[in-house]
Amino acid sequence: MVLLPMATPVPVPALHGLRWLQEGFRLFTAQPGRWLMVLALWMTVMLIVPLLVGAALEDTRRVALLALKPVGMDDTLSGLLGILPVLGPLATVLMLPLIFSGLMVCCSAVAKGESLHPRLLFAALQRDPSRLVTVGGINAIGQILMAEAIAWFVQDQVGDLDFNIPAGPGAAQATAALLEKLSQLSPLVLPVLVLQTLLMAALWFTPPLLVFHNMTALQAVRASLQGCARNIGALSLYSLGVAVMLSLVGALTLSAGTSVVFAIIALLVLGTALTTMIASLYVSYCDIFQPHG
Repeated sequence: MVLLPMATPVPVPALHGLRWLQEGFRLFTAQPGRWLMVLALWMTVMLIVPLLVGAALEDTRRVALLALKPVGMDDTLSGLLGILPVLGPLATVLMLPLIFSGLMVCCSAVAKGESLHPRLLFAALQRDPSRLVTVGGINAIGQILMAEAIAWFVQDQVGDLDFNIPAGPGAAQATAALLEKLSQLSPLVLPVLVLQTLLMAALWFTPPLLVFHNMTALQAVRASLQGCARNIGALSLYSLGVAVMLSLVGALTLSAGTSVVFAIIALLVLGTALTTMIASLYVSYCDIFQPHG
């Protein structure tokens, strides 16, 4: 597939936010069985690969410590080697845009009336995956910096938080002290919400922009921010629609009970909702960036 030129976002009516979900559901119903198969493969990859990477890194850490023990360097380097298992979750963050771009390729194929094949999930690997990994790195750095800033604020302004409430007469006093400390975190809520929203906006449209367009990672991030900024109304209505849909799915899942039949139905409904959300993101990208070719 030939990459399209750089895309410029356009504003769309707010009601389009609900239409995205409607069109996303239509894309799902076009090939529901294949979609559920692709979704299962996606979830498997996102769960198993980090576990395998984490296990391999943990084994590497243990082997390295055993090798360093005879020379007395195991204690010196144990802290440094301790970061190896953390690289497993980091691999998930780096890989997410890559696999999600494959889902966008799947959406494009279904929208064109083509047969959906699981191999399309890995199509982005053939289209300069370094740009997508760069976006994953931007997300990882943003999340790490935000977590460090929150940890610094908590430690500096609140101090240690002890969630172990002792039983007995002092339980009420300990609970009150903990609640008082937690109330001091209220100034964090708005800044964290704003920063998380900005980070999400920066990454929202980057997978389809990078997999379908000849853009660098930074150009895609900037275009994604512009697309979200110009369509706050549509995205707000879309978010409301997603929240309602997930609430209904959650209510159905909780009411399924222990029946195998109801559990299967709940899983199918959850798969339908997740696929609809994924496809609706592709629909919103097409609506806002109006790709041609």
